[in-house]
Amino acid sequence: MKRIVLIILIFTQLIYGQIDRSIEPKPKPDFSMSIPNIKRAELENGLRILVVEHHELPIVQVTMLIRSGADADQNGKFGTANLTADMLDEGTKSKTALQIAEELDFLGTELSTYANYDATVGSMLTLKEHLSKSLNILADIFLNPTFPESEFNRLKNELLTDLSSKKTRADIIATEIFYEKLYGRDHPYGQSNEGTEETVSEITIEDIKKFYSENYIPNNSSLIFVGDITLNEVLELVKKNFSKWKKNKFTPTKLLVKNRENNIEIFLIDKENAPQSQIRIGNIGIERNNPDFYAVNILNQIIGASNGRLFLNLREAKGYTYGAYANFSMRKSPGPFMAYAGVKTEVTDSALIEFFKELNRIREELVEENEFNMYKLAVIQRLPRVMETPTQIASQIMAIELFNLPDDFFSNLLDNYKKVTREDILKTAKKYINPEKAVIVIVGDVQKILSKIENLKLGNIFLCDEKGNLKNK
Repeated sequence: MKRIVLIILIFTQLIYGQIDRSIEPKPKPDFSMSIPNIKRAELENGLRILVVEHHELPIVQVTMLIRSGADADQNGKFGTANLTADMLDEGTKSKTALQIAEELDFLGTELSTYANYDATVGSMLTLKEHLSKSLNILADIFLNPTFPESEFNRLKNELLTDLSSKKTRADIIATEIFYEKLYGRDHPYGQSNEGTEETVSEITIEDIKKFYSENYIPNNSSLIFVGDITLNEVLELVKKNFSKWKKNKFTPTKLLVKNRENNIEIFLIDKENAPQSQIRIGNIGIERNNPDFYAVNILNQIIGASNGRLFLNLREAKGYTYGAYANFSMRKSPGPFMAYAGVKTEVTDSALIEFFKELNRIREELVEENEFNMYKLAVIQRLPRVMETPTQIASQIMAIELFNLPDDFFSNLLDNYKKVTREDILKTAKKYINPEKAVIVIVGDVQKILSKIENLKLGNIFLCDEKGNLKNK
């Protein structure tokens, strides 16, 4: 063993001895990025089928996409889509939840179901040799769920407990009240996609069944296959398992998002003796299929990444926080732009000044060329990492299907990022970052921070409780 180690050390020294460290390494040439052709078909009942062949390993990723999520929740019953997705594998007409779990375990198949703001998803990864049996289980839980009331009560109570425990965390309180004040309490985007304690408490098993019957229909669904499979093989399996799924009338949800007035509103939530203030600042941003998508992603890297301007200012230069970030959440309808940090209580007002300094600077000044090229390259160089496995590819194909993007979207992605200029960043920042109409939510020790924030004269200040209800000063 010692001899092997010695040989490795000598070999390593020989390699490093040949490197001239005085010469700066040159960047590698541009990579090419493309996805194999998406092959499409559609059953008579309206179920769309998408197939991408990926024959490196004998595995297949299957994604069931229902194009309804929390956006289809009824006002006062937010969280219904999430609970419906959780209930799918709790029993079918032919199998109990335990039998479903045991069969998946025996096959070595991974299966999960969930709902987000835009969709409900069933994600399944299986060996090709077990695809037929695994797909039969996937079809069973989506087409034949029984929604047993005992399991519904259990999952609902677990969710209520989880929601209650989250309400003790200042960061979660700040984020959820930010969404509510930005969109309004009666808007799906104004809530967590899991709902709130109040809305989940109102959900009944009949609400679950109604949501299922109205949204889980083939003409509102797509099946995506990525892996060691061909379209002909897929069609045979899909027809066998899904051809009896009956189509129904369906009207897609179209969420309206109201533009805010040009004024700043500040909402303070008291956390007595809190060592930090959780700050959320932002406005309504951009939808996912907007042509400004490419410039917005580079803009977000500049302002909000872990080496972005907010981070470098509030953490590295000022030492106010462990990290300051920003993010555009892109959905079917315009999602939120949010800049955020947890800062030391005594510098809450100073942190707000720096936040607004950076949010205004990116709108008013052309980004320096070296800075722009660095952040643009960072966005481009991480592109291949989201396209390596069948599961990752399926996730990107799901975006194409859900947000009505062209099939060649990813083949043109690299070129479209390269076309973005510094002038595009300035134009995009002016369009989608709007400090003059920002919502600001701060969770912290109000007694210590209120007068300092008032002295900034940023906008109207409102005191709220931990659920966002307004209080008298």
